[in-house]
Amino acid sequence: MKTIFLTAAAATLASSLALSTPALAFGWDLLGTLNVRDRVDVDTITLPGNRKFDRIKICAYRAPVRIIDVDVHYENGGHQDISTRWEIRPGDCTRNIDLNGNNRNIRAIVLKYEENSWRLGTATVRVFGN
Repeated sequence: MKTIFLTAAAATLASSLALSTPALAFGWDLLGTLNVRDRVDVDTITLPGNRKFDRIKICAYRAPVRIIDVDVHYENGGHQDISTRWEIRPGDCTRNIDLNGNNRNIRAIVLKYEENSWRLGTATVRVFGN
């Protein structure tokens, strides 16, 4: 009886962790992590080496974040400007953002954003690529 109870408890815990942790889908690589304060800020995630992806997504943790603009720079000198007005709640992610072209080599991702809660603090933003 104890074994059945422990197995059920472990399964429940595992499923609740999977639901509360965004962007842990198979095939997604963490490209960068940024801390966001309660003001508009611009930060750059630089990717070393040959990093090719078809799409990216942005996730917020600890506090809501307003994404104002995303600019993806490619190794070949091109870039893709993704104009947004996304409000991301803590624990949520944006939709999958398809990159122009096929399997693009990303050099840098520039984010303009702000932490969007009534309390002073910081949010964490993580960018994933697939």
